[in-house]
Amino acid sequence: MARERRKRTRVKFRFEALVAVDNQPVRVQTRNLSLKGMLCSTDKIFQEGQVCRVILNLTQEDEAEPVRAVILGRIIRAIPSETAIDFNLMDAESFFHLKRIVEYHSQEPERIARELLTAAFSPNLDG
Repeated sequence: MARERRKRTRVKFRFEALVAVDNQPVRVQTRNLSLKGMLCSTDKIFQEGQVCRVILNLTQEDEAEPVRAVILGRIIRAIPSETAIDFNLMDAESFFHLKRIVEYHSQEPERIARELLTAAFSPNLDG
C-alpha cells in the first residue's frame, strides 16, 4: 500500500469555480480541496504543467463587493475525467478564505492549524 504523501487535509467540496489558463476562464466543478491544491472536473482537458489562476467566487456574481479567493497554481494531472491543481501563490485574504472553507468542511478543523506548523513542500535549495 502506498504511503500517503499529502501534508494537508483534503475535504470534499463541490463548488463551481473558474480555472483560467492564458486568461481564458473555464468553469469547473470542484471535487475536493486543500490548502495546497484542488481536484476538479470539467469538459475541457487541460495540459499538465500549465500555469493557471483559480477563482473561487464566494458570493453571488452580481454582488456589489464580491468576495473571492484568487490562487495561482499549476496543472499537475489532467485526464478526461479530472484535473488536479497544485496551489503555488495566493494573497493573505485568499488564504484566509481558503483556510475557512477547509476548516468548515473538515471533520477535524483543529487539525488544519496544526498542519500549518509544518511546511507543505520541501524547498529546492539547489538554485
